[in-house]
Amino acid sequence: MKVLALAAVAFAATSSLDLRTVVLRPAQVGKGYQLVARSDGFGVKAAPTLDLCGRKGYPSEKLRVDRLQVNYLKQKTQLGLSNEVVRYKTGGAKQAMREVGLHALSCPHTPVVTGEKGIGPLRFTITRVKDSSLLKGYVAVRVRAVGKLTNGTHVDQTSYAVYQRAGDVLSGVYSFGPNTAAQKAFVLHAAEMSARTLSKALQGPKGPPA
Repeated sequence: MKVLALAAVAFAATSSLDLRTVVLRPAQVGKGYQLVARSDGFGVKAAPTLDLCGRKGYPSEKLRVDRLQVNYLKQKTQLGLSNEVVRYKTGGAKQAMREVGLHALSCPHTPVVTGEKGIGPLRFTITRVKDSSLLKGYVAVRVRAVGKLTNGTHVDQTSYAVYQRAGDVLSGVYSFGPNTAAQKAFVLHAAEMSARTLSKALQGPKGPPA
């Protein structure tokens, strides 16, 4: 009975959650970073959530209920971050984590068309990243994308993506910048902050002692 009661509290906390309360605060990202709104950052129709190695094979996309994504930028640095928080129908976030985990393990070797204007087929190399401070079941990856723009310019980019969930809420933390150890440390710090925020949200409101 106690387990059922805890599950009910978790469901109540996430089913009515205001996503603005779980998106990272600039101070959690790093000193001097500012939150920047995205034109495609509001609502499930504005943009997909899961697109690791392409957009196919993610049926959980249809289970999204609400979505908020923002960027974080800082002057005089090339390191940037994006945090996407998504609320799903019951069981949807868990399914999404399974799907992205499978894609991370079996990223196709054939070129993937991104769908972004000006970018041709890219080849992805996915490397799993470990961090014991993240939520159980997390998926963290280093993503190297190599290819060409449609104008012939060569592309070789390294980024990171960290996916975590609490109840029916998923948080994706994505970094971009130079291929350095600093970028890895930067994204993992932000992901750890997101893990703490999600954990607090899952606990739900505190009531009087029983």
